[in-house]
Amino acid sequence: MMSDDEDEVKTGGKVGHTGKVGQTNKVEFSEMSGGEQLETLWCMVVRLSPLAGMLEEIQGAITVANTRIQQLEEYQTNIKKNLSCDGLSSILPPLNNQRSVPHPGQGLVPVEHSKDDSGRGPGSIPEQPNILNTKLINKRVVLNVGGERHEVVWKTLDQMPNTRLGKLASATSHQMIMECVDFYSLIDNEFFFDRHPRSFKTILNYYRTGRLHIVDEMCIIAFSDDLQYWGISELWLESCCQNKFMVRKEYVEEEMTKEAQNLKKEASESWGEGRCARSQKFIWDLFERPDSSLGAKVISIVSVLFVVVSTVAMVINTLPALAGPPDESGNPTDNPILSMLETICITWFTLEYILRFAGAPKKCEFLKDAMNIVDVLAILPFFISLAVLESTPEGEDQEGFNDIRKLVSVFRIMRIMRIFKLARHSTGLQSIAYTLKNSYKELALLVLFMSMGVLVFSSLCYFAEKDDEDTMFVSIPATFWWAVITMTTVGYGDMSPRTGVGMCVGALCAVSGVLVMSLPIPIVVNNFAAFYLENKKKEKSLKRREEKIIRQKEEEAERIRIDEEEKTKFLESSFDE
Repeated sequence: MMSDDEDEVKTGGKVGHTGKVGQTNKVEFSEMSGGEQLETLWCMVVRLSPLAGMLEEIQGAITVANTRIQQLEEYQTNIKKNLSCDGLSSILPPLNNQRSVPHPGQGLVPVEHSKDDSGRGPGSIPEQPNILNTKLINKRVVLNVGGERHEVVWKTLDQMPNTRLGKLASATSHQMIMECVDFYSLIDNEFFFDRHPRSFKTILNYYRTGRLHIVDEMCIIAFSDDLQYWGISELWLESCCQNKFMVRKEYVEEEMTKEAQNLKKEASESWGEGRCARSQKFIWDLFERPDSSLGAKVISIVSVLFVVVSTVAMVINTLPALAGPPDESGNPTDNPILSMLETICITWFTLEYILRFAGAPKKCEFLKDAMNIVDVLAILPFFISLAVLESTPEGEDQEGFNDIRKLVSVFRIMRIMRIFKLARHSTGLQSIAYTLKNSYKELALLVLFMSMGVLVFSSLCYFAEKDDEDTMFVSIPATFWWAVITMTTVGYGDMSPRTGVGMCVGALCAVSGVLVMSLPIPIVVNNFAAFYLENKKKEKSLKRREEKIIRQKEEEAERIRIDEEEKTKFLESSFDE
């Protein structure tokens, strides 16, 4: 029996011998006895045993990788089966009437080239199984909007099925996809939209959170167009943005409508291609557009001066100190100097009207225009008076013509209409006319309130004052006058209640009149201010448009000059060669 020391030495010798296993070559191992070889192998197994678990994990990972590689190879094999004769993928159909094609790696399909010359051939569009497999394999998708790429989960897009992206998420065929996108690539799992990407972050945020907000720094019409493109209703805007969006959109659309109407009106002014077309346009611009030239401004100023002078002459002609000598019947006559001045002014007005009529592009519309009717009413009384006076025979009894002359005198009062000719050259007067025209509902409401108040307070005051001995309120119609001047706060004082009840009714009538008169006034004032600002904007817009036309003509002339220089240089170089 061995001792412990001998056993330890022997074991130590074995261990020492075993420690040289890593250094033992093939020859030494073959020279060992069978027991030693077995012992050496056992020691090696003991040392490598911790690596067994790692080997099992590596083997499992290799198995999974091989399975994945086989799936990818099968997928690529299915795609290669659909290759066209030129070697491109099915999602890259040949462009119609073109030999150049995009790189196969891009895999983009343009909308206009989704079919080849022969129609929907087997190699022109991707197969439906390929589309479905792509969506099953890739849970996420890349949306390329105007070059800006966004990555989103298909499930997020499924939440809004009636929108463009929702329809894309549920699309199962090439045709359905092409109804939603401009280009797409199944290989890159990317779908391209040829749109500006400014508002798309807000659109995509709506899919993720269900809340839609506007982009403040973006044009409201452009944002509305984007909403329409992506199939999202404006009603889904949040309450914090919906009112702001609708107000701004309505205002912009109203401005665009007015601008379109102005452009349409300007476009309708066509004089044709006749011999007199240029002359007519020149005359029209001279009398109707003061900003078109220096001569037009001078004529506008002269026309205003004639209106002012004729109006002043008509007013001072009624002064007794400036009246002319009486006629044979003792009736006063007009001042000869003022009459001559009146004739000169009427001559100018008549000549101006005839020239404007001659230069008008549309004669019928010219005659129907309100301002032109005012011009006729300002001119016509003079010629009617002149015709009547010239038709009166001299030296005969003229008593039969007295009534006619009185009628003519009354008719000559219409000469005051010429003061409205200033509206042609004054934006403020045009604003007043526009205000009265567009505030007829408010003015009608004011008349209604006034009529009701007059009727009510006239009746109350009549019954309160009818028993007084010296009363002037003898009837309800006679009391209308008192009610009108009281409600309008004029108060002439020719009629006034004397009893206590009548005074109380009068006080209520005055207070009610103030309230009734003040209600529609802000609306009328707003209409006046709106039209006045609109006219100012129109004038500025016309100036900007004229400057733009001038700038375009300059650029066109510069472009033509550059082209001519290039042609000249090319010819010179050709001759030199």
